[in-house]
Amino acid sequence: MINSSLIKNSRYGLSKRLKLDKVVLLMALFFLLLLPVLVWHNDYILQVFTHALLLATLALAWNILGVSGSISLGHAAFFGAGAYASALLSLDAGLSVWLTIPLAGFITTGLGFIMGLICMRLRGAYFALATLAFIEIPRVVTDNWDGLTHGSLGLVGLPGFPSLHLGSWHIDFYSSITASYYLILIYSLVLLGLVGFIFRSNLGLALQAIREEEVAAEAVGIRANSFRLLSMLLSAFFTGISGACYAHLVRYINPGLVYGLHFSAIPMIFAICGGRFTVIGPALAALIIYPLDQFIFHPLIPAGHEFLYGAVLIFAVLFMPAGFWGRMQRNTEVGLFTKSSSSGI
Repeated sequence: MINSSLIKNSRYGLSKRLKLDKVVLLMALFFLLLLPVLVWHNDYILQVFTHALLLATLALAWNILGVSGSISLGHAAFFGAGAYASALLSLDAGLSVWLTIPLAGFITTGLGFIMGLICMRLRGAYFALATLAFIEIPRVVTDNWDGLTHGSLGLVGLPGFPSLHLGSWHIDFYSSITASYYLILIYSLVLLGLVGFIFRSNLGLALQAIREEEVAAEAVGIRANSFRLLSMLLSAFFTGISGACYAHLVRYINPGLVYGLHFSAIPMIFAICGGRFTVIGPALAALIIYPLDQFIFHPLIPAGHEFLYGAVLIFAVLFMPAGFWGRMQRNTEVGLFTKSSSSGI
């Protein structure tokens, strides 16, 4: 019979994990909020962290599908489609960027539905390869539809984030990197909260059940393909939003850039290294690995600095398959379980 102290310590372990998440999240938030003040004399540092936050949102969006156990290599399709959708709607249709960004998310959700219909019955490496091949569909269309997308020349002179007027407050996102930084930070925090809610909702529990044992999940009434499709649609929506934000942040895009393997591999690497079965792990990995690459490895090895991503991925797969944040949480659980066992069962 299980000792009551084991139940007590299990509850204490869950509480401790939540406290650990909150402490790390508050520390990271405190640092990110103060960063513009700390580096007010260096816009480059702020620009790097702005892109790191954007990549964190990409990793969080990828992980909505990743929590089901699926490995997607095709998220560049959503990222590029979101970037082009928002850019073209703002340039050709003259719509406000604040409207084109959510519209881009809905457009990429439609693209995600098409990908889901094609790939959702596949599993494992077959699913990953099918999603990778799917990138070619929107990329080829974008690259050859010169009348609409300007083809391989790309789109230049994209509008930046427009200014906001809130009473006496005037926020100039166009010329202020600090304002753009805080805008992306707000989007990152909102998406982090949504991902945390999804992970703890019935959808998140169903996706975890599918990941652990799909046959058993189906046996208790969980429709695996339906839930995986829903997770792909949510992932596609937020990836499209991130792509749209990227387009208006850098103000130039071309098919080779936004549909490149880089934007498919990067979120997967961050999620695996941070912990793809955790909420904040992928975002923390993006905020650590990308600045490390830009500040240290890029100046040292300009032509081959991206080997860092391959190195950290290999290290994580071999020595920390749960990711560094997942490893920290697991160590906490092991320590508490050991404590419980010593008190008797």
